[in-house]
Amino acid sequence: MKLERKSAAWVTGLALAGCLAAGAVEAGAPGGYRPHGADGGRGGHGGPMMSLLAKLDLSEDQKARVKTLREAERPKLAPLTQASMQARRALGESIHAPAFDEQAIRAAGAKLGVAEGDLAVERAQLASRIRGVLTPTQQKQMETLRQQFLDRMQERQDQRHAAWGDEPGDGEEAPDAP
Repeated sequence: MKLERKSAAWVTGLALAGCLAAGAVEAGAPGGYRPHGADGGRGGHGGPMMSLLAKLDLSEDQKARVKTLREAERPKLAPLTQASMQARRALGESIHAPAFDEQAIRAAGAKLGVAEGDLAVERAQLASRIRGVLTPTQQKQMETLRQQFLDRMQERQDQRHAAWGDEPGDGEEAPDAP
């Protein structure tokens, strides 16, 4: 078998495995598609901030206040999260449609952008309110943890690029040679 055919077979196999895994996740997730685990993998409706808060030494009063804030925000975030997931799914469908349709892809992408923007605004409002519950020291710890989280995400992305032999792209600059 030629190298191109072997590569195509690998890519097809990986794509099929990804589709099967996504289907298994969707089928097993009560209430619909959960892209990052049962709680969204990002701390639920609050994004990564919720998992980072668990690493802070919050008082019982702070925990209660954060819980109240999250519960108050949940009715606003739930439909925005659902709209974002539906828009992401629609974009995927338009990308993988049997016939290429640039207008459909752009329209679906624009809808996803609006949905993500609306969700980001609500999440930012919640994050701002939660930061108001934290002491200045906890706010600094939270920022340090957030930066560590972002650094780990970047490392993982770099590892994925390296595994595929990719060059940095789309705005990324190649590191200068020593």
